[in-house]
Amino acid sequence: RHYAMKGGDNVYQRGIYVATRGLLKGMSSPAEVEAELIRMTNFSVIYASILNPSLEQTPSIRKRLTSLKTLDVGTSYPLLLRLFEARHSDKISIDDLERCLALIESFVLRRAVSVVPTNALNKLFLQWARQFPQENHVDWLHTSMSAGAGGRRFPNDAEFGENFKKFAQYGRGYTRYVLLRLEEAFGHKERVDLSNATIEHLMPQTMTAEWENEIGPHADSVHARLKDTFGNLSLTGYNTELGNLPFREKKAKLANTHIELNRFVLEQDRWDEGAILRRADAMFTTAISLWPGPVIAAVVGPALAERTDHELVGAE
Repeated sequence: RHYAMKGGDNVYQRGIYVATRGLLKGMSSPAEVEAELIRMTNFSVIYASILNPSLEQTPSIRKRLTSLKTLDVGTSYPLLLRLFEARHSDKISIDDLERCLALIESFVLRRAVSVVPTNALNKLFLQWARQFPQENHVDWLHTSMSAGAGGRRFPNDAEFGENFKKFAQYGRGYTRYVLLRLEEAFGHKERVDLSNATIEHLMPQTMTAEWENEIGPHADSVHARLKDTFGNLSLTGYNTELGNLPFREKKAKLANTHIELNRFVLEQDRWDEGAILRRADAMFTTAISLWPGPVIAAVVGPALAERTDHELVGAE
């Protein structure tokens, strides 16, 4: 089905046979049909690596494919087939392919965090598969992604930041992935095994008298607004031991942590609204470097082309 869609046509499951028959009926010789079967075989090798990134030989590409698989971006597969076809024919470099995969990840992740509906994604990726260029793939894709509005938009830093810092993110399919990528960004000299790490609410999900005192005035409001935000979420290998423990006891248990996301926590005297928001700010600084946003010129016009997304936040 994705092979039939790589040219930009939306093919439903029940339409695969008709689409394939239509392709083959347009061929005038057995040699053309044989060439198409060889092409299908080559694409099947590409598709196998998309579904199972461990088959990809280039580490940077394998890492990006693993990320997209984690984020479950099946709608991107027609475009991925075009990108990998371009690599196969030496029309795109490994570095540029990696940049394109990073853009797809950033586009999908920013939209997910900003709660942009996903119903436009299929049409968008089909459109880009249909318009796929012969060169300048990175600039073309970044500009194309940045041109959409409404349900097709690529959230800028202002929108991404507002949702990242202040809106509930716990329980989403990408939450643990974001925390793992933020942790990875610290660049450990010694690799930390996070395969069994779970998400920890620093301010617990269930309030206690100790935590009401910890948070101070308006504790119920702070808890309702911030308990599930990234600023209050971390990773730990002993989640069940922490639970609703008072902050000082959680700090004691985290004292020997090898997880860098917890370092900020250990530096705090108390865990209240201010501490959560400061941590969210620090985490977001890393997030925008991991998942860059749209080309501003494509969104706001050439007059502001030289201004960065950060400079535009105040104006918005």
